[in-house]
Formats: sequence, C-alpha cells, structure tokens
Amino acid sequence: MNATELRLEIDGLGGAEWTTWPHAYGSARDTPGHLAALLGDDEQAQVAAARHFGSAIVHQSSIWPASPDAFAWLIRVLRVQPPPVEVLGSCLSALAEAGENVEDDDLAELSEEGRKWLARFATTPDEDHELVWDDFLVSGADEDVYRWLMTRMAALRPEVAALLEALDGVATAAMLDDVRRSWLP
Repeated sequence: MNATELRLEIDGLGGAEWTTWPHAYGSARDTPGHLAALLGDDEQAQVAAARHFGSAIVHQSSIWPASPDAFAWLIRVLRVQPPPVEVLGSCLSALAEAGENVEDDDLAELSEEGRKWLARFATTPDEDHELVWDDFLVSGADEDVYRWLMTRMAALRPEVAALLEALDGVATAAMLDDVRRSWLP
C-alpha cells in the first residue's frame, strides 16, 4: 500500500464506529484528520498530530476505548510513510506510553452493558460527555470495557513488532527500544 491509497482509506474513517468513542478529550472524531496530517507535508500539522496521539489517545498512561483502533491506524501510517524523525519520535513515545500498562486479557466480546455505554457516549453532545463518564464510572460496565480494551490493545503486539522491524534504520535505536520494552513481553 502506498500513502495515497492509505490517505483514501483514512478519508473514509469519518463513519467508523470507533471515531465516536472517547479519547481523553471527547470523541475520537478528530483522530482521522491527525492520521491524514501525518501523511501530509505540513510539519506543524504533523507535530500537532503526534501531540494528539501523546495526549488524547494515550493520556498520562491511560488508554481509552478509541485507543486500540487509533493506534492500529497510526501503526499503518508509520509503516507506509514515516514522518520526519522528531515527529516519528513523538509518535513512538505515545505508542510506548500506551504499551506500558497493556495487560493480557481474553475478553473477546464486549458486554451488552459496555456496548450500550459506548453507543450512549457516541450519541451524546460533546458538552455532555462528562455526565456520561460519571454514569459510566458507577455503572459496573467500566470493568468490562477495561478488560475488552486490554484485550484489543494486547492484540496489537504483532503489528507493533512489525512496525519496529519496518522502522529499523529509520528511527533511532533508543526510540525503538522504548516501544519494544513496553509492548513486547
């Protein structure tokens, strides 16, 4: 796949379910734009995109329902067209931070209660997201969503390993080692 083909796929993400799910600052509807920016040549937009992954997709080592999909797409972007080394380093730092707390779990399906909560979040106006979060934290669905999230993040390990191999010689050894330490058992 080349960058143009990947850009077309990213352009179609506006209707992807995961983009309606939360990251640290609301819904992930803004994430496809950041993915596209990484494939562009506007360095300021690339820096902002890397910052997005290091602050919204993973936030203070916390991952969110949109994180597994967002990182899967980030990995694809970095494999097809790595951005300039400083931006690449920031993207890899976000990926390393996200991997620090990934636990192996085997919850393949999200509970109905967890699925309902995600659907509720997706249809709630941005200004009311905090209220939905408050309800979520006392709903009992939080543990199911967390386990499902861990399962989905851990499933990214083979993609992370392939990314590290693809970036050998492109990224610094230190950048790659940070990701390797946090993701690969």
